[in-house]
Formats: sequence, structure tokens, C-alpha cells
Amino acid sequence: MDFFVFLLFSLLGLSSASSSILDLDLAKFTTQEQVSTLFQLWKKEHGRVYQNQEEDAERLEVFHQNLNYIRQMNANRKSTHSHRLGLNKFADIPLEELSKMYLQDPKDVSQHVNMANMANKKMKKEKFSCDDAPSSWDWRKKGVITEVKNQEHCGSGWAFSATGAIEATNAIVTGNLVSVSEQELIDCAYKASGCEGGYHFHAFEWVIENGGIATEVDYPYRAENGTCKANKAQNAVTIDSFDGIILTNHTSAAESDEALLCATFEQPISAAMDGRDFFFYTDGIYDGGNCSSPFGINHFVLIVGYGSVDGVDYWIVKNSWGKDWGMDGYIWIQRNTGDLGGVCLMNFFVAFPIKEKTATHVSPRVKPYQGVDYSPL
Repeated sequence: MDFFVFLLFSLLGLSSASSSILDLDLAKFTTQEQVSTLFQLWKKEHGRVYQNQEEDAERLEVFHQNLNYIRQMNANRKSTHSHRLGLNKFADIPLEELSKMYLQDPKDVSQHVNMANMANKKMKKEKFSCDDAPSSWDWRKKGVITEVKNQEHCGSGWAFSATGAIEATNAIVTGNLVSVSEQELIDCAYKASGCEGGYHFHAFEWVIENGGIATEVDYPYRAENGTCKANKAQNAVTIDSFDGIILTNHTSAAESDEALLCATFEQPISAAMDGRDFFFYTDGIYDGGNCSSPFGINHFVLIVGYGSVDGVDYWIVKNSWGKDWGMDGYIWIQRNTGDLGGVCLMNFFVAFPIKEKTATHVSPRVKPYQGVDYSPL
């Protein structure tokens, strides 16, 4: 550890170089000098180098604004299990700029539910029920979830959510986990708009029409719109149809949560939601207290399981902002809140691909997970 970093860790009270700025009590940094020192440490930790002193000063100001926002939100935490924000890799970027980079333009979800019905007649209003679902479930431990990916500066969360669902469904049915191509969806799913946004059913519909989707290796991710090369890529994974849970005015909040839990117990689920308040998420159970409009969706994620801690229920959700965001790329989102649409509308517009089982297919539901131990905090 060089002397500069050692000095900063000493000044800030961190015990070792393995400690992170996320471990700090941000309420202690109040003066401009303290914030500037904190910023120097953050730049060192994240490898940030700016073009000149003017840009450095501008980013310091943004960092200070984000620090104040993070402190304010953390001060309003309702319990020790409530979500916590931190100075992560996004800390020198304005929230408006982050939204343009990672989210799509907000849309009224009710309009797109109708579009989904038109796109695929198998999308239907259905009440799911299950008597055998355990109190907690985590598909990551079953070997059917690929590593967390990073969509980078492209509003392609819809594609990553869809591929995550396709990968998991294929693995559950066949026993073979294959990482498939988001870039092929960005380039080829003609009803979507690539990095400008799209919807999970756009992806599922295109994969069905195309007769499958290529692997990520054969059609690698570039984080930008491109020309469709599906005719040059070999299809590695197929799906037969897709379905979803569509809430109505007659659906209760309890029925909404039960339906989503039962569906998640069967397979990981692609969900649309308002993700504009996710950027500085570090850990804990996100309760959606700062969502925007009641019908606005701008991001897609993958529900891979559910659990509870001290009586607070949550969904285990895979995001597509890299493993250095959130809890190794994941976020816990509160469930059973009494809200029909769920936190930030995540119950309202969910979908999942369907792959028919054959005599040669096996289910890896009890397959040991060879990877991270995803035990509760």
C-alpha cells in the first residue's frame, strides 16, 4: 500500500487496505476538506483519473451532492434491515446522467400490458397457487443462474433480464447452463429499440420467431446498437412460448404476491420496474420509498428467489450493472407490502419463457451450486 493510501486510511479510520469506502460512517464527513479527502480516497479505490483540474472540480461537486443525498436517505432508514446507500462506482455521476446511461425512458406499464397480450396470445390472466413452495428459495444455489453481467452505458436491461430468464429456464429443463447473447437481442429484436429500450416480451417473441438464440461467446456484447447478424450465428438455446402474470382490478395484493412467489418457485422471472433509485444501493431490503410515478417502468431485472429476515419478506433480484454493484450484483426488494403492484411496480408486469420438457430433458432443481454462498446477511 503506497503512503498516500495509507495516510488516507489512517485519517478515515479504516483498518486496512482491504477495507472499502463503503464501510465508512458517511455522517462524519461534513466539512469541504473532509469531503475532498474522501473524494481522493474514492478516486483511488475506483481508479478514476480525470482529464484536467476543471473536470476534477466538477466531479468533486457531483460527488458532494451524491454524498448528501446518500446521507439523507440513510438517515431515513426504518430499520437495520432497510436498504443502505453507499459511495459506489457511480458516486461521481449525476443521477440524471446515470438514468440516461442505464435506464430506458419511463413508460406507462398499463399500455404495454395490452401490447403484450397482442404480441402473444399465451399471455393470460392467471391465478397461480402453490402448496409446496418453501419459505425461502434461491435459484442461484441450483446451478441455473449465470454470473452477473454488466450492460454498461446502454439501456439494455430488458435484454439482460430476458436472457437471464431464458438461461435459467433452459438449464432447469435440460440441465445445461448456457450464457446467451444480449447483443443479438439488441441488434435483432426488431420490436425493441436496442440501447434505447425494449421489453421482455419483445425478446421472447423474437427468440421464438428466430428458432433460438446464440451464445454470448458466439455473439459477444458490445453495449451499442449494431446490425443484426443472426443469420451468421448458430442458435444454441430455444424456447417454445412465453407467459406472464397480469394483474387486474379484481386481484388483491395478497394474490399478487402469492402468484409471483409460486411462479418464482417454478423458474426465475423477468420483471419490469422503476429502477431510478437503485444506483447507490449497497445492501439491505429495498422498500421503494422513492419510486417515481405509479405506472412508470424504466428497467428490467430477474427475480431469482425469495426469503425473509426477522419477519421482513424480500425478493432476491439479479441486476445487470456488474458484480461491483449492490450485493455482488444483486438487490433484495421487499415483498408482501400490501401494494397490488409491489415495490416500484415489480409485481405488475412480469413474464417468463416456456421450454417444453421431453424424455431427454432432466431437471437440475436439486443440483448443488458451485459458487458463492448466498446466505442471508
